[in-house]
Amino acid sequence: MSKSTFFWITAILVFLTGSGLWLWNRFGPSTGRDYPQKVEAYPVAKTIDSSSSACDLVVRRYKQIGNEMQFELAANAGGLSPYNVEIAQKGKIYQFKEVPHRFGIWLSIMPLSLETGPATIKITSLGQPGCETSASFEFDTNKKVEILDPQSWIRQGSKDNWLDVRPVMVNEKLHLKDFGNYDDGRTKVVMIDGIEVKGLESGIEVKPGFLYSITARWIDAPYNDWWNKMRNRSLRQQNIWISGKPGAKEDTKLTRVEIPQWFSPSRTINVDFDTKFPEFEPIKGKMVMQYRLNDYVPTENYYKRGINYLSGGKDTPAPRMHYTVTPNYFADRDEKWFSSLSQSEVETWAGVPNFGVYALDFEFWNQHYIPEVKQRLIWFAKRIRKNNPDMYLLDYWGGGAYTNPHINTMGGKNPKELMGDYNDPKSNNSNFEPLPNGESFQDLFNTTPIDVYPKPMFVMDDKGNTPNNFVLLSAIHSLRINKLIPYQKNNKFIFYGWNRYMPLYHDPIVPWNFQLTEPKGELVMNQLEMMPASQALSMSLFSLILFDGYYLWHDSGPSSNDPNAYNVGADASPWGNEWYPADGKTPKTEIGKKPRERDAPYYWDYPTEFYSLGNWMAKQVEDVIVGGTNQDLAIQLDGNWVQPKKEQVLLAIDKKEPFVTSIVKGNQIVVLGVDSFQSPTANRVVKVKLPDGSETSIELYGNWPSLYRGTLK
Repeated sequence: MSKSTFFWITAILVFLTGSGLWLWNRFGPSTGRDYPQKVEAYPVAKTIDSSSSACDLVVRRYKQIGNEMQFELAANAGGLSPYNVEIAQKGKIYQFKEVPHRFGIWLSIMPLSLETGPATIKITSLGQPGCETSASFEFDTNKKVEILDPQSWIRQGSKDNWLDVRPVMVNEKLHLKDFGNYDDGRTKVVMIDGIEVKGLESGIEVKPGFLYSITARWIDAPYNDWWNKMRNRSLRQQNIWISGKPGAKEDTKLTRVEIPQWFSPSRTINVDFDTKFPEFEPIKGKMVMQYRLNDYVPTENYYKRGINYLSGGKDTPAPRMHYTVTPNYFADRDEKWFSSLSQSEVETWAGVPNFGVYALDFEFWNQHYIPEVKQRLIWFAKRIRKNNPDMYLLDYWGGGAYTNPHINTMGGKNPKELMGDYNDPKSNNSNFEPLPNGESFQDLFNTTPIDVYPKPMFVMDDKGNTPNNFVLLSAIHSLRINKLIPYQKNNKFIFYGWNRYMPLYHDPIVPWNFQLTEPKGELVMNQLEMMPASQALSMSLFSLILFDGYYLWHDSGPSSNDPNAYNVGADASPWGNEWYPADGKTPKTEIGKKPRERDAPYYWDYPTEFYSLGNWMAKQVEDVIVGGTNQDLAIQLDGNWVQPKKEQVLLAIDKKEPFVTSIVKGNQIVVLGVDSFQSPTANRVVKVKLPDGSETSIELYGNWPSLYRGTLK
């Protein structure tokens, strides 16, 4: 072998080895790596005395949040909490008895009325006799933080060192601030309502009267590698409602339909729209399908709050119910089994009750039905329609004639490719192609759903937007095309939604914090990520004002109002849970021992509250939206008027612009607008041109929808 050949072989081997190592480090598994929090910025407590022989308990560092002190503890033993804590300064002693503490958080002591200067803390373990420590720290009265009164805000979700967002007043302006500011060296992305924000650790100005969903994600790779389940990823979510009026109004000749002052999401884990909302009849001709969520609330309460069709009610007549039929209806049998059935066998299965709404959701089968499955579903649907002529029948899993192409500018369907759909509206769903015998779904389903399930909050572009920001406008486009397809012209057109994001990339779970009282302690249960409240309100309003309503699916039955009624046994959720008893010793087996028929809710379902709020707000303009005509409006951007086109919603997606539309009936108008792409705390006043030629302004805050009504000339 020549020297030249040897050199090139060696060079290639070195290159391949180096490339392989780079790829391994860049994309390979890292879930087992440890990334400790960077705490160097926090002051060090000075140890005065420590019973090192007993447990090595020591105070390492501390931080001050107004009149609250947090202390990082370390020890060589577990089972030390709860603690008796004594704070002393200049002869004054403050005692705190049986303070609980758990791994993963700093010990919090509040309120403290200390002066500027040194103070001492003495911590005595009640879990291990003789284990105590004392240390000195500095207190600064100039570090005042004007955190809002707890009665004016609600926070639920994660609760640990990683994310600690609270509403504060800075120079008489409301801000959200993350006092956790957790940093472990990995890439960190913080979002409010699904759009990236910067500087939350310093405070971001926001408006009262809204709910903000804050998520923080960490990954030891660039953020857009979130798809890679082998990387070390973490997720936290806190959802904060702040009461109060939003503030100054825009100069407009329209009347705003505001979020009413009586509204707020529930302060408990149970929803309360079913008792707190004023009673109102469903909007004429619209469809609102929800679930009964509280087993202690009468079924009739839901019907008296704008809901047409309910699931989970007691003694509810079938015509007032909606039902989603899943694969377990066929005992989870596969397509091969279904394809083997004769027509008479299929029709035997079609003997269902006369539900008001019946939705097919055979999600274990291929979403694009093979001919044998399609034929049998046609037999199935025909028999159901024949037996139940007044039933609204839809296929959620197989979709309508035009399924949601999930348009976005980050790898999804390009909106420019769909502009021609308005000139030549036709099905994009192979399920609606006729069989060789001429039979098809085209004249079977009388309700057309569009999937509006929340989408992943990555990939993220340079504006902080993710695919989830496009869901609403993509759905509007999809239903508009469906309405143009002749054989669906008499259908009902609805959004079919869910309140949470279904993980698509083995996403890490959200640790959700529950404070139990019997037994007393902290239960942390792993949950899915919740959708933004602004998105829930948008889905509700646009579905009811532009279309025929919504179907809000839910993944659990009615719940108990016992805040301790949780199942943490062997048959509990496979996502897992952790138990931290206040006394440091009560076993997990004591949780949920009290006899009960139902569990407590496993998450704070604020999205359903906002869907219900949208229903109520749409009711306020019922006289216009029922029988009115939809017309998109011209808006002024950068001094230039943008005249609406029939493909306006696609143009709004492509250019990431506000979308403003209206319903006109006689001389009455309802205006509905949203900016799905601007910063979640931005406030935009948009000039609009009404159908009578007059100009006025509407305000678009964050990604929240804005609803107005008025009188035309």
